[in-house]
Amino acid sequence: MRLKFIMILALAIITLNSCSVDDGNSTAIINYEALAIESVDLPQSFTFGETHDILVGFDYSNSCQNFAGFEVDSNLNERVITVVASVSNGNCTDEVVRREQNLRFLAASNGTYVFKFFTGFDENNEPTYLEYTIPVEE
Repeated sequence: MRLKFIMILALAIITLNSCSVDDGNSTAIINYEALAIESVDLPQSFTFGETHDILVGFDYSNSCQNFAGFEVDSNLNERVITVVASVSNGNCTDEVVRREQNLRFLAASNGTYVFKFFTGFDENNEPTYLEYTIPVEE
C-alpha cells in the first residue's frame, strides 16, 4: 500500500513539474491589425462556378507583422476585403516591405460582384476602399 502511494506521488510530482517547450527566444502574438491594401489585380469578368485568384498587394510597416489572412465580409453580392496581419512582440525594426497574397474567390452567383478593398482611414477616421464591380459570365 505504501509503495502504491509513493509511486502515485512520484508520478504526480513528475507530471506537475513538467518542462516548458519554450526556450525563451520565441515571440508571442500580441494582437492582430488591418493592413491597407495598396493594389489589386482582378480579372475583367468571372466565370460562373469557377474559382478565381485575386492578387492583393499590401505593405508591412515593420518586421513584427506577418500575414494572418483575409477578412471577407459578405452581403449578398458585395464583398468587403481586409488584409489581417498578426503582430508579435519581438524586436521589431521599422521597414516597409511590399507583399502580395492570392485571395481565392468562387463565383457562385450570377450578375455582378462588388468588391471593396480596405485602403485605410481618411482624415475623419472613416474607412476608405478600392471599389470594383465585376460581372459574372455563364
